[in-house]
Amino acid sequence: MPESGPMPVAKLTPKNGSTVRGLISFTQRGDKVAIAGNFVELFPGTHSLYIHAVGNCGSPNAASAGPVWNIVGAQAGSKRTGDLPELTAGSEGRAELQTSSAVLSVGTGKPNDVIGHAVVIHAAVDPDPKVEFGVRNGWLACGVIERSEGLDLKKLF
Repeated sequence: MPESGPMPVAKLTPKNGSTVRGLISFTQRGDKVAIAGNFVELFPGTHSLYIHAVGNCGSPNAASAGPVWNIVGAQAGSKRTGDLPELTAGSEGRAELQTSSAVLSVGTGKPNDVIGHAVVIHAAVDPDPKVEFGVRNGWLACGVIERSEGLDLKKLF
């Protein structure tokens, strides 16, 4: 995981009866944000990973995280602010993510600041996940992106 600059972290916990867990960090590096994540207990295959609009993972199916995040005024038809690369889990159920984004920021307070949003792993590739309360929805794990000053990342995972 990146080690310099502000580094908020989301600790993803299971939803919908899954056992999926994960840890994802966001680090500002100049005009880009480095994103690093480790995820376990996934079914083998490809999974969608999104930043959702609301920093709330309290509902049993993670619907409290709201829709996939898109900043106000974003160009229609373009990639959403919360779109992250898909995860591919191997037969052991693990997936890693190493990427960067020039669309996001960390700790700036600007509309594209990731702090306070939620990250959700989806059971399969889902280009347009719908928020539905009270039903099983294939949203496997959820975590709120929070400041991590003073946290020991090794103890979080």
